[in-house]
Amino acid sequence: MARISLWVKPAAAADALAWDPWRDCWVVSCRAAPTRGEANRSVAILIAEWLGVPRSTVRWVRAGSSRAKALEVEGLTEVEAVRRLRAHAPSNSAPGPLARGEHRSHPRTGHS
Repeated sequence: MARISLWVKPAAAADALAWDPWRDCWVVSCRAAPTRGEANRSVAILIAEWLGVPRSTVRWVRAGSSRAKALEVEGLTEVEAVRRLRAHAPSNSAPGPLARGEHRSHPRTGHS
């Protein structure tokens, strides 16, 4: 089961996904308003679409009115979830979280 940490930006101009290295989580911008749980429902649907899984496999672990949220996705490993989310993030955003066993090299030296 994959656990995904999110920072949600409701009432955005467009639905979008990016990686925020400072917060160490995925940032989801969604068009839905932050009222009556509309943004939370919209984010769960977007994540399911981006991951290519049924909405029923995505469940909130931490939601509420805070922008910091967390989802769990049944049937996917964290490595696979990261790979699929990276495919939907803009190429100019950070490369996303490191999966277990993955090493990121230093941008100038190429060393880990």
